[in-house]
Amino acid sequence: MFELYRKRQLGDNLGDTFTFFKNYGKNFFKIFFITNGAFLLLFAIVIYTLLKVNFEHIQNSGLENNQLKNDLLEYFNHNEGLVVALMFICILLFFIISLFNYAYPVLYLKMIGAGKEDFEVNDVSASFFKVLFKLIKFSIGYLFLVFPILLIALIILFFLCFIIIGIPLLMIALPALFTFLNLHFYSYLTEEKRFFESLRHAYYLLKVDFWNTIGTTFIIMMIMQFVQFAITMCLYFVGMFIALAYLIGNSASDHTNSIEPSPLLIGFITIVVIVLIILGNIFNNIIIVNQGMIYYSLESGDKQESKSIDLIGDTTNE
Repeated sequence: MFELYRKRQLGDNLGDTFTFFKNYGKNFFKIFFITNGAFLLLFAIVIYTLLKVNFEHIQNSGLENNQLKNDLLEYFNHNEGLVVALMFICILLFFIISLFNYAYPVLYLKMIGAGKEDFEVNDVSASFFKVLFKLIKFSIGYLFLVFPILLIALIILFFLCFIIIGIPLLMIALPALFTFLNLHFYSYLTEEKRFFESLRHAYYLLKVDFWNTIGTTFIIMMIMQFVQFAITMCLYFVGMFIALAYLIGNSASDHTNSIEPSPLLIGFITIVVIVLIILGNIFNNIIIVNQGMIYYSLESGDKQESKSIDLIGDTTNE
C-alpha cells in the first residue's frame, strides 16, 4: 500500500511522485481520459468549426489582407450569435476541464489517504460534484482576494530584477508562491477547512520545511517544462512541414489566387491543439501530485503525533 503520510526529503518527494504513477498510473489516467473524453471531443468540434470558417473566408478572399479582413469582419457582424455561442462554449468547456483537472489529483490522493484502493469513475465524479460548490468559492476567493496580492508581489519582484538581488529572490519566490497556493488548495479540499483557515494553514506548512519544499517544486517544474517544450517543438516542426507542403501543393494548382481549405490540414491543427491541451493537463497532474507528496509529508508530523496520543490514551485505558 502506498504510504502518503510519511516524512520526505527532496529526493523522496520526487521519487514518490513517480512511484505513485508506477503504482496507480494506469487507473489514474484511465479515469482522467474517460472524464475528459466528452469535453475534449466537444472542444475539438468547436475548434474545427472555427478553423473551417476562417479557411473558407481565406479561400473566398484570396491572400489580400484588406479584403480578407473586411470579409471576416462582415461574417462576424452577420453571425454574431454563432460566434458568441462558440466562444461561450469554448470558455465554459475550458473552465470545467480546468476545474476538474486541477481538483482531480487532490481528490484522488484524498481517497487513497482515506484507505481506498480500488475506485472507478463514479467514485471520482461523486467526489468532484460533492466539492464543486467549494471549488467555485475557492476560484472566486482566489481571483478577487489572493490573486491581486500575488500580482502586486510579482510586480515588485520584477522591478527588483533590475538590481542583482531581484533575480535570486524571483527564483525563490516563484516556486514558493506556487507551492503556497497548492498547499492552500490541498488543505482546503483535504482537511475540509474554510478558505482563510486553509490559507493560514498553508502558510504554516510552507515554513515547516521551506528549502526542501521549494527545491522540490523548482526541480519538478523545470523537468516538466523541459519535456513539454521538447514535445511542443516536435509538433511545431511537423506542423510547419505539413503547412509548407500544403502551400506548395496549393500554389502549384490552377487556383493560384485562393487557398482551398483542406480537411486534412484543419484536422491536423485541431489534433495538435487537443494534444497540447491533453499534454498540458497531464504535466499539470504530475506537478499537482508532486505537490501532494509535499503536502502529506508536511502533514505527517501532526498525524504521527495524533497517533502517538491515541496510542498513549489506549494504553492508559487498559
